[in-house]
Amino acid sequence: MNLREPKKKRTRLRPQLPFPIPLNETQEWPVYTAHLTDVGSCIVEPEEMTAVHSMGFFGKGSLSRSYPSFGKARYGAPPVVRNRQWLCRQKWLEEVKELNATDYKDAKATAQCEGGNISYEENIGDVVEIPSNSIENGSKQRNETNAKNIEIDEVTLDSAEEDDICVIINRDPDKYDNAEGSPNTHDDKNNSEEKKEEEEPWKLNCYDFKSDCMNEDDNQHGKLLVLPDSDSDTENYLKNIKPRIENEGFPVREALHLTFEETFFLLFGLGCLQVIHFDGSLLDINRAWLYFCKEKPDFLQKYVVYHYYRSKGWVVKPGIKYGGEFLLYKEGPPFYHASYIVIIEVADADSLVVDPTMSSRSMTWNNLFGFERLSETAAKEILLAQVLWPSSVPRDISETSPEILSEFTVREVLWRRWNPKQHREDVPTEEEDDYSC
Repeated sequence: MNLREPKKKRTRLRPQLPFPIPLNETQEWPVYTAHLTDVGSCIVEPEEMTAVHSMGFFGKGSLSRSYPSFGKARYGAPPVVRNRQWLCRQKWLEEVKELNATDYKDAKATAQCEGGNISYEENIGDVVEIPSNSIENGSKQRNETNAKNIEIDEVTLDSAEEDDICVIINRDPDKYDNAEGSPNTHDDKNNSEEKKEEEEPWKLNCYDFKSDCMNEDDNQHGKLLVLPDSDSDTENYLKNIKPRIENEGFPVREALHLTFEETFFLLFGLGCLQVIHFDGSLLDINRAWLYFCKEKPDFLQKYVVYHYYRSKGWVVKPGIKYGGEFLLYKEGPPFYHASYIVIIEVADADSLVVDPTMSSRSMTWNNLFGFERLSETAAKEILLAQVLWPSSVPRDISETSPEILSEFTVREVLWRRWNPKQHREDVPTEEEDDYSC
């Protein structure tokens, strides 16, 4: 198949490893942790998010266009927010404090009625868990003061149990250096970081500018650059702008979201991902296969195509914005524009007849002409990926296992419109008549 060279982007980044795994035997095989969602899975640890996206461009930031860069410092300045966003975060912070105070009052009243003695706060490292039905041994006034003065770095509502649990995570090491009984010190933290770098060198294989952003983020931790609102188009916004730096107060964190195909490729194809179910248990490969096939009826044919192109070195991203299933990138979106819009079809492996009931769309001539116009406008090409379904595999895959994937093959059909103006040398010309006037 005659492939065209993709259009290159201007960037200072350097290509990294194609997959978030080591390529030699001296490095330890990493295992990332993802949480199951309705549309795939998500990774919440910042270091794992950087490694998974930087090496292979898996996933997308929940609050960013691609790389999860929301809320990170840039060029030595804190993250920028509008004044209305700042006021909204302050409102959320007050609601969380009121919720904590209300839960404490209800818990203490319940404990007094039952005559119990329940601990209100349990300090475990840098995590403070506040159960809704518990109180602390001590005065009520001291706990209410602590609830009002506490600075929150992250708030997570855990609804897995019957009663919601508000988990407040504070990652500022300075607040625990001088605390009594605190196991964390600067020396211990530095030693642990050096040991972690020695044991996990794969996490250092990321973009240089990503490392710079992380260092700047550490210096500007807990700070925000608040700019006034600019809703009016007539006023001179830059003339009277007065930015200010405020404490973050109520932080907003983002996660790296993975699709079903990306999740199963990292779990089954590379073996570097563990998926946590909604109930807290780990999903093995067979359980993940059955769950994905149940939640997404066309998961099998999409994963076959995804695995096929990933194994050929392409970076595969969702192609819904161009009307297809996937987009194929050379080396990654920061380096090249997408080369192909992939459309998936399912055909019988023996007769090569396309089954329209198994395809996501009906490929009529009108649809093909529309895709052709779209691909020319976006400077891309249409690639039909036909999944050849073997006769040995039943159409109902609810009771199958991932072992059937080895029986599938992919047939590529490249759709191009022949333009005679661009191929004049291929058009035979008639000889001129010598006797013509």
